[in-house]
Amino acid sequence: MPVQLTGEEGPESFASFIERLAAHQLVLVPVTTILKATGLISEDRFDAVPTGYGIDLTPEQLTAVARACHLEVPDVTAMLMRQFDGLTSNLADMDVTDVNSVRAVAQREWAGFSGSVCCPACLREDAGGWRIRWKVWTSFACLRHQRLLLDQCPRCERRTGSYRADQGNRPRFATHPPAPGRCANSLSVGAAGVGRAARPCGQDLMDLATLDLSGAPRLLRAQRQINEVLETRTALVAGRPVPGLTYFGHLRSLVTLALHVAAPEDLGALPVPIRAALEAYVSQREAIRASERGRKGTSLHPYKAQPGNTQLLAATLPWATELLAQPGHEQLTEALRPMIERARVVRSSHVRQVAVDFHMEGALGAALSRILAFRAPLRHTIGHQAPGGTGSYRTFRTEAVPHLIWLPDYERDFRPLIRDSGVGETAARVAISMALVMLTGPQTRDSAIRALGLEGLHKGTSLNVLITHLKSKGNAEAFQEALHGLATRLERPGCHRDYRAAQAALSGFTTLDMKTWEQCQREAGLPSIRSEAVRRNVAAWIWATAMSSHPYFSPALSAGAANQESLREMYRRFEARQLPDLLPRLMPLASNLEEALVPAEPPPQVICD
Repeated sequence: MPVQLTGEEGPESFASFIERLAAHQLVLVPVTTILKATGLISEDRFDAVPTGYGIDLTPEQLTAVARACHLEVPDVTAMLMRQFDGLTSNLADMDVTDVNSVRAVAQREWAGFSGSVCCPACLREDAGGWRIRWKVWTSFACLRHQRLLLDQCPRCERRTGSYRADQGNRPRFATHPPAPGRCANSLSVGAAGVGRAARPCGQDLMDLATLDLSGAPRLLRAQRQINEVLETRTALVAGRPVPGLTYFGHLRSLVTLALHVAAPEDLGALPVPIRAALEAYVSQREAIRASERGRKGTSLHPYKAQPGNTQLLAATLPWATELLAQPGHEQLTEALRPMIERARVVRSSHVRQVAVDFHMEGALGAALSRILAFRAPLRHTIGHQAPGGTGSYRTFRTEAVPHLIWLPDYERDFRPLIRDSGVGETAARVAISMALVMLTGPQTRDSAIRALGLEGLHKGTSLNVLITHLKSKGNAEAFQEALHGLATRLERPGCHRDYRAAQAALSGFTTLDMKTWEQCQREAGLPSIRSEAVRRNVAAWIWATAMSSHPYFSPALSAGAANQESLREMYRRFEARQLPDLLPRLMPLASNLEEALVPAEPPPQVICD
């Protein structure tokens, strides 16, 4: 009877113990024979092996196995993946008898049911015994031998320690006598027979060499810290105790964020082979990102797929554990900030989605909020209320603010402050108009959009990105000054345009009338074009210019219509091909329309004093 493995690398896995038990018999027998002898299955057949093999056992099965193998029930329990429920993963909703449930939970939780890394030196010294901890995704180093763990068999090129994920984790070749320490994966189709004639890969894993980490104490320290959490089921994050499940959730968020945006220099000192593997990954990642630029969505979703490469884990987990080990929330925030700045470069205005895409909650979520300030009321982030400490709101009417802040003001006072923010001009001008509206009361982003008449036309999601950029560049005070300057102009006595009334008055302006259009063509020296599409595009441009808005928001381009994208594409072509020749004639038309809309409420550049 083989002795159950314990020690620094943790207990043996259940599947490994059963394999070594089968190989220990005087006459070699298959795994299924041992399972039948222990009472786990009633027939010596592959398809009798229960779904969820090595993951969990019923109380009756635990008792039967413990009795047959001369073990205590806790000894058997320690060899099952169920011990990690509530620690490294949440298995509460998994039905171990349902193949689909096991697969879904394994993928969602990175539970490592069907594969395992290994240490060849441990296999050699332990008669081919595999540790249950090697199946946990955070395992990348053997502390016993100070070596990188092996993740792939060089012969079959499959993940080591593989079981049949498509059959509820049943072992491959369960009806063959096992060979502990040798690869039991399938070879490629046709390489080793099919059906009953099939043979396992058979690569001797015990003689393989792996990377020596004895000169990388930082990596070994990270693995030791992770192993301690596995043993104690608790950890410190920013100086405060958290459950192990929270800690491993944070590790997953940080590792996948690093795989998504990090450059090699962001992750600290690494052994040369580890850094080379990281550089190769980053190069491939950026090539994929470049090939998919401009598409909706991306194939790069690191949070969804468990990393199968121990070199990448060795590159990212030390950084992640060091970040979580910061003594307080302020230090954790500052340690996280450089990676979020990387994310800002990659994701631009979508950087706030980092919290959702990488499940950043608790201490990490709070740190991200502090970095992006996307939950703080705007008046708290840059002193948005009236100057002088009065706390009063500004008194101008929101109807006097256009969709896009006036272009001369934008070019002079705001564009220099938000350079390199990654936000386009239209989105930036909408955001500044929103910020101006927010001076008038406790406005939210949504209420500011409604006050501007942009509901259903624009979401205004770039404002927080701009505020964060302004603070990071030290320009928040200048932005505040320019914004309050506009507010002061709008509060002066005189006439200010009511843009909401003008928007309602022009709701039917969808095409330029034919007579005016024909006159425009003649004066521009263009050949006769009677296309309604061109007249619609002209109307959109005139409307946007008169309203200090964007053509996409115009009634001419039918925002919300089924063919909206087609209309916008036609407008883009008009803007590139015909608008330059028409501009000299269209400018007076826009000015005339602007003057006709004065109930008398001109824009602040033409204040009637």
